[in-house]
Amino acid sequence: MSVPRLEVDWKEFDYQSAQLGSLLLPIASLPTRHRKLIAEIALVRLFLLLENTIQSICAKILCGASYLDTSQPRILIRAQSAMHAHSLMRSHSRPNPKKDLKWSSSSEIRDNLATTLAQTDPLFLTVINHGAFLTDIRYARNHIVHNNENTRNNFRKLLRKHYGGLKRGITPGILLLTTKLGPSPLLQDFLAESRVLIKTLIKG
Repeated sequence: MSVPRLEVDWKEFDYQSAQLGSLLLPIASLPTRHRKLIAEIALVRLFLLLENTIQSICAKILCGASYLDTSQPRILIRAQSAMHAHSLMRSHSRPNPKKDLKWSSSSEIRDNLATTLAQTDPLFLTVINHGAFLTDIRYARNHIVHNNENTRNNFRKLLRKHYGGLKRGITPGILLLTTKLGPSPLLQDFLAESRVLIKTLIKG
């Protein structure tokens, strides 16, 4: 069996995230309602891309993939396939096996690997360092997709973080596109940080 390569994940993430980023300039001339909708769709796509890429990277690491700087992850048990890696993450050395593996928060990612990858592996520190970003993008995505009382409360936390307090009429689309919070729209910042997260995760 050939050893999986993490550069494949980076190339795909690099391409897909660049495609999403390329939407920002063309939509500038569209009506506001269309721009907000496109920004929200792009954010949902970025969130899914992040989840899938992180999941793939973690499975490949357990299958023996090297980091891009050629260093070796400190795995505790080696998987024979991606399916086997997911099985190990759910049940290896766990008195109570995990029913599902979730990849949208720092704590979830770290818990998925808690019994299969040494805590000293740099992947854990990378995930911790990007924990606030993962929370922010999850809050925005969940409110776009679900729009219920729970997601509304979390979205308000995001508004307080970026505006210093609540502001009436601010939807996820407006928050993602506004240039009043910094030199670049929040969606562009999310795209940039997601690329940093993935590249750091694989030590590229």
